[in-house]
Amino acid sequence: MKRALLIIALLCCCSCSSRLEMQGEQLYYDNNLVGELVMEPTVGVTYSDAIECVDNQTVRIVRTFTATEDIDSVRLTLNFNHASRSLYAMIPSVCYNGNHWGRGREPKGFQTDGVWHTYSYRRTPIPGATYSEGEKFAVAMWGTTPTSEDEAFSCAIMPYDNNVVHSLIFPEEEQPFTYVGKNVYDAATQKQMSLRRGETVQLVAYVYVAPIKEGEYNISSFLDKAWEFVPEEYASVATPEQIWEYGVRYAKEYLWAEEGDFRGFSIGLVADGNGGWKQRSFMKYEIGWCGQNASLINSLLTDYLRNGDEDSKAKALAALDSWTSPKLQNENGFYVVNYDKILRGSSNIVSDACNLGTAAYNFFETARLLEKCGATERVGRVSDVAIGICDFVRAKQYPSGCYGKGWNQLGECVYEDGTVGAFMIAPMLSAYEFSEDSVYFASALRAYDYYYAAFVRDGYTTAGALDTWCIDKESALALLRASLNMYDVTRDKQYVRNAERLSYYLSTWLWHYNAYYDEVDVLRYDYKTLGATSVSVQHHHLDVYALLWVGEWLRLAEITNNDVWRDKALAVWAYGCQMVSDGTLEVNGSVRPVGSQNEAFFNCRWEHRPEQPRFNNWLVAWPCAFRLETLRHLPDWNELNF
Repeated sequence: MKRALLIIALLCCCSCSSRLEMQGEQLYYDNNLVGELVMEPTVGVTYSDAIECVDNQTVRIVRTFTATEDIDSVRLTLNFNHASRSLYAMIPSVCYNGNHWGRGREPKGFQTDGVWHTYSYRRTPIPGATYSEGEKFAVAMWGTTPTSEDEAFSCAIMPYDNNVVHSLIFPEEEQPFTYVGKNVYDAATQKQMSLRRGETVQLVAYVYVAPIKEGEYNISSFLDKAWEFVPEEYASVATPEQIWEYGVRYAKEYLWAEEGDFRGFSIGLVADGNGGWKQRSFMKYEIGWCGQNASLINSLLTDYLRNGDEDSKAKALAALDSWTSPKLQNENGFYVVNYDKILRGSSNIVSDACNLGTAAYNFFETARLLEKCGATERVGRVSDVAIGICDFVRAKQYPSGCYGKGWNQLGECVYEDGTVGAFMIAPMLSAYEFSEDSVYFASALRAYDYYYAAFVRDGYTTAGALDTWCIDKESALALLRASLNMYDVTRDKQYVRNAERLSYYLSTWLWHYNAYYDEVDVLRYDYKTLGATSVSVQHHHLDVYALLWVGEWLRLAEITNNDVWRDKALAVWAYGCQMVSDGTLEVNGSVRPVGSQNEAFFNCRWEHRPEQPRFNNWLVAWPCAFRLETLRHLPDWNELNF
């Protein structure tokens, strides 16, 4: 290969409006310099840029590279230099200002040993999206969705002392390592691409600019703009009536478990090695989080009220008797959230705020359902358990308002960090409504102020997923729900504004496009990624957790008259009901039980190799429970019919 360097830039001058203007390589907003396009030298390649103004805040750049000689291997970039020091920098779902919070060993910072981190577009919820906030402007850049493997690309964000470089990279690579599993790294990956003389390649980027507004959540306008590019290509799914039927059957026919004095629901099914399925043999019975016994009890009671199914009522009441047994709750209100520990006679038990909050929140609902079902003799017991949980957590609340994350039987807080304690705010408000005792509202208010202020300060929430200790999305659901519940109690519209801010943060985890895969196990099902959510910065796979806030987003749309939340809720519902088995669905060589669904889709190199399927075989309880919970809280199921 010749070593001569040839770069020719042919730039179109773009005058978009009175606000955004491209002068040569430089981009101005209201005559203030935002930044400039830059080119990394590439031997034997020329380029030209065609620049189009999409609106007064967005430009579309089509960079065409032309080989002037035969090149064996090439790396091409489209970079925008934001001409300001970074006050906040992010790759949505991947890196939030460097991922410095938490004990996890996910990628930290923006570079390692002097090499900038680059990530496949498939790890990002908006293709190759990067975002930075400077002293005057917020800047976002992203690419177009590839329609073939040959078009796959990567992205990087590079904060320097006085500027931030946003980069799209072609062909696809991940440098200086590939994050392949929880805290697990592999060698760097880089697709090879050769060019023959005269061949051309294009990279397309959108650059969005907005003035920084003090006190505002500046990322919201970028996310509104990005949503405008979302294709209306939803997954084909069953009707809500079918989803309800399948879910009830899965809970009763496959998750139902009887062991010792326990009656309730297994945490999920795993492959039995013979083409069939069996209940998982460890950490089997959980009140919330992955096990969702409390929610499934309420859904079966609702099924009895809807359909008169006596078996649904009988199983719900039997499970409720197990989960309200006196052996689970101490006099101080401490409650055991994993029944396995009772069956094993375990000591040194720790219960977490996510499970405790889910239990109490659902049990207050259970009390109302029991009244409707004519099972009033159990109302006192279940409400006592819920109040007891709230009293226990309230008694341990820190002066700051923080609840903590986990406690032992003695009432000692063994884990304090993170946003997980926010899962106790909504049940504390339920306790206030149930008892009319203002001490519960006062506790909820102090906790809300503490956790919401931390979110505003940091720009993220943390550690809701109990198998991680990092920045995540699950903990933000707790604050979103608490915001709308606080609005219900106070009618203060500030809580609605807070709910929208949290919803924009949750949108940074929401897939805005359908990623391309040419693999048989994806194409067979016409699988769509639009509406999926990534789990956390430590777990880079897609799941259906957002099902749990479909109701919140539909309600937010109604309160605010902002249809974007309804649109996003419908995208989430479509994704979340994808590949729910009707009893005949075959995946990875095995027929799945009716109502079941795998927990994870491996959208990138995280937990995925070419010889492995992208759909895992963990048929966990919570997706089924979340679909049923959303439906039982929704008065009109027609809202979810496309």
